[in-house]
Amino acid sequence: MEKSIETIWKEGFLKSDALVAPKLNNLYNQKSKHTIDKLMRMGEINLVAIMIGAFSILVGSIFAGAAYAGAAMFLLLTWVVIYGKKQGGKMKEIDKGLSSYQYIKAVDTWLKEVISGYTKMYRFLYPAFVLIFTFGIWFSNYGENMLNEIMVKSPDHFLIFGIPAIWVLGIILFAGLMSLLAGPIYKFDLYLAYGRVFKKLDEIIADMEELRA
Repeated sequence: MEKSIETIWKEGFLKSDALVAPKLNNLYNQKSKHTIDKLMRMGEINLVAIMIGAFSILVGSIFAGAAYAGAAMFLLLTWVVIYGKKQGGKMKEIDKGLSSYQYIKAVDTWLKEVISGYTKMYRFLYPAFVLIFTFGIWFSNYGENMLNEIMVKSPDHFLIFGIPAIWVLGIILFAGLMSLLAGPIYKFDLYLAYGRVFKKLDEIIADMEELRA
């Protein structure tokens, strides 16, 4: 009985001396390389976009009279970029002499570590962004004028650093909520941007593992 296509592919993948093996391995090499290259390009573009955003926030905050808040946001976003660059360097250190399967599994492990690291960062960054942005507005020229008008109309407010206490408590609670939800929010944003590439990577690994079974 003639061999099925599935059997031929399995033999080609598992046996280095099989006639189809070089073609099959080359196919997975190309698919893996294309997917990983696309992932890295998207990551680099994202880091550039974050850095441009950081500079824009810094310049805008200076004109808005909230230079300190802008500088703090700039530093935090720069930290995100530095971390991304560092992790990108680790990706390039993965041994390219590994087999297609070993290499893409190593990339998958690296990717999970990067996502875990960013998730931990954003548990701090999201609430920090909320606090910096809010207090930055309050202590800007616009915010001070707004607070003065509120105090004229409602002088009985209990103040914390010149800000109504109920506002301060509300923002602190919201920042705490953002910290708790940082993981799901970050992963939602991540999969909006990289979902297709992640799915392709998972499909390649699943195909390879099925052939190895």
